[in-house]
Order: sequence, then structure tokens, then C-alpha cells
Amino acid sequence: MADLATQIESAAKSPPSDPAERLALYNAAQKLFYAVEDPLDSINRVNGSPLIHIVSFIATNLNIYEQLAAAGGPLTGASLAASSKCDPVLMSRILRLLASNTLILETGEDTFAANNITQALAQPGYRAGIIHCFKAITPSFMAMPDFLAETNYENPKDLVNSPFQKANNTDKPAFVFAMENPDLMANFNVWMAAVHSNAQTWLHVFDFAGHVKGSTPETAIFVDIAGGLGQQSGLIKKMHPEIPGRVILEEQPFILPQTLPIEGIEKLGFDLWAPQPIKGAKVYYARNILHDYPDDKAIAIIQNTLPALTEGSIFVIDEIIIPNTGVHPTATQTDMIMLASFSSIERTERQWDALLDKAGLKIVKKAKYNTTTGQSAIVTVPK
Repeated sequence: MADLATQIESAAKSPPSDPAERLALYNAAQKLFYAVEDPLDSINRVNGSPLIHIVSFIATNLNIYEQLAAAGGPLTGASLAASSKCDPVLMSRILRLLASNTLILETGEDTFAANNITQALAQPGYRAGIIHCFKAITPSFMAMPDFLAETNYENPKDLVNSPFQKANNTDKPAFVFAMENPDLMANFNVWMAAVHSNAQTWLHVFDFAGHVKGSTPETAIFVDIAGGLGQQSGLIKKMHPEIPGRVILEEQPFILPQTLPIEGIEKLGFDLWAPQPIKGAKVYYARNILHDYPDDKAIAIIQNTLPALTEGSIFVIDEIIIPNTGVHPTATQTDMIMLASFSSIERTERQWDALLDKAGLKIVKKAKYNTTTGQSAIVTVPK
């Protein structure tokens, strides 16, 4: 066992760079961690987990991660307190909690430095993620126990009756509420951009060029349904600049002014609950749209799209597929966010099969491109 402990310490100091090796080591280390954890430590970890997020949010307000990451060496609690305009005693207490949970590195008495986690949390995208989750998601989580008890532990299915409405004292859907609070959407968009930057995409597992072969400048090759800021439309142009054809970003009119300035993209004001206005496109595409809605609303969205498909058209649904067994914690956390915020769900493979069949779609191919979350391209055609 002493040799094993030495090997683990060595791996911690110099972890592998290969992603597959890192993932294998992470999974093995996690199993070992939970296997040897003392029961009292287990309950303390469970009870203390909300506190880590809360104090991390406080740390972002005080720019602790950013200051340590930029310093290039250790900083004292007193110096961080002075630069953050925080009481020194309070600062030291915050820093000790962060260090004891490995978010920063303790190098001496009341002296701290950045580690790899600090460097990550100092990035603007991850900072935005901490802020967004604290302000937009955590209140809904806190409302979940009472909400579920009051609704007799029924699986939520009403878009405007979820823990989100209870937490925010509103009868508006979460996205409408967020749009009326620009700071929420600003942090969400920065966070999502960071999460998906330099990651595998659906275009790595689907032959887009092959499917639209023979297109002309007049051909609608890609319809980005409720495409947000236009990242996926931009990705088409970036990865396939040589392909002629129309790339069309559809979004609600009040979102379109906020979309990315991408050359060659058509932008169309769009109502998700109205029939699809672009007919006969090669690829209709919806990314992380259906997971925002319970089954009846998801089916309505699909059936608003189906009449537009013609021979040679496909509907690509880009969503998390939760495996029927052995799901990763990241996917289950996202599922609980869907429950708390939208009365919706991250669907299992079996649930996706049933939903799409009921909506009138035939699955041609499922191609997973993120092994952690289960994000996949589901290629479909009308039945």
C-alpha cells in the first residue's frame, strides 16, 4: 500500500497529458477516494458541498482566483484582503476553506498560490459559470424539496410550474425571465462559449459535406432552429467554407440583434411554436432545444418542423443521451438543472427512442461525440 500511495502522489505531481489516460486515472482515483473515505468524512462532504459553491461565488466577487492566477507566485491573505477591500480575518477564513477543498494551494501560514483548478476558475468563462449557477440555478435547487413535496413527488411536466417559478416568485418560463434580466443571459452565454470552445462537435461524427453534396448557392443547406447566438451556424461556415448554399439562423426577433456577426449567415426571426418557414433544406438542426421542454412541448416542436422536410432532408437533434446505465455525474447534474428550471429532462436512450417515434421520426444514426456528457448527434428522417 505504501508503494501505491507513492505512485498516486507521483501521478498527482505529474499527471498524464493524454486525455484518455487522464480520464482513466480520474475514474480510478475517484473510485479509490470513495472506497477509502471515512463515513464521517462522507457525510461532511455531502453536507458541505453547497458551501463550496457559495464560497466560490464569494471568491469570484473578491477576484481571488484571478489575483492568484495572475500573481505567478504565493500571496498572503493580508495582501489579498487589501487588494480586495476585505477584512483580513474574513479573507483568511475564505482562503482556508478554498484551500481545504483544493480550489487553491496553501503554501504556508496564511499564504496561498494558484493550482490548476485556480487557473481554470480564473478564466472568464468559468467565472461566468460560477456566477450564473449561483444566481440562476442554485435558488431553484433550494426550492426543489418544498416544490416536490407540495406536488406529491410527481415528475414535473409543466414549463411554468417548476422550482424555478417558486424560487423567483414568477409565472414566467425560465428563459423569458432570464431574457428580462440581461446579466443572467450575459453570464450564461460567456459560460456556454467556454464550455464548448475547442471541444468535439457533431460535425466530427457526421459527414455534413457528404450529405449536402451537389448543393448550389440557392440551396438551403443548414437551418439552425432556435440557434441562439449562432455558434453552430458559424461552425458550419468555419469548417466547410467551400460548400455553397444558404446557412440560416432562426431565433426570436429580440435575440437576433445579440447574435454573432458571422459573414454569409442569413438571420430569420422565428417562432418555435409556428410551422417551420424554410422548406426543403438539406439539414434541419436543433441543439439542446428539446431538453428544455417536457415531452408534449418537444413533440410539438418536432411536428412543427416535419412538414418542411422533403426528399433528402434530415433533422439532426443534438442532445445529451443519458445511457440506460452507468451515467456520468455531469449528465445527472444537468438533468436536475432541467428539472429545476424547466420541468424538463435529460432523456435516456430509451426515452429518446420513444419520444422521437411518437413525434413521427425514424432514427437513422446516433453518434456520441462527448463521452462525459453523452452529447450526441441523433440523425432522423420522417417515418
